[in-house]
Amino acid sequence: MSDYTTYDFYANKYYGDTVPETDFPKWLSRATDKLNYVTFGHINDDALEDYNVQIQKATCALIDLLYSIDQIAKQVISADERNIKSKSSGNESVTFETTKTSITEAAASDKAQYQLITDTVSEYLAGTGLLYAGY
Repeated sequence: MSDYTTYDFYANKYYGDTVPETDFPKWLSRATDKLNYVTFGHINDDALEDYNVQIQKATCALIDLLYSIDQIAKQVISADERNIKSKSSGNESVTFETTKTSITEAAASDKAQYQLITDTVSEYLAGTGLLYAGY
């Protein structure tokens, strides 16, 4: 198994600017593992030749996604994080507004994370046959 992209492609062709170059190898490795999982291991030399750009872009999108989920997970205290929407003084009334996003939900739930990963990969690999579970 090899990594499916490079920092040069990420920065100069995908125009990624989320992950610092020093952290890139870590997130490339994790994105490659996730991509292999959601493609059922169908990425081989032939697929890399036929769908090179799509595979690299899918990998870059996963790198950004996984990095963002990690950053949010470090900040979120709980999956139901809330902000104060309004506050009254007499008899004290506080109304909270939820701040859930697909990223915060993915940080809190493996199921939500898997769905977000497959949606992200599908954007680049739909129609390639790489997402097909059968043989």
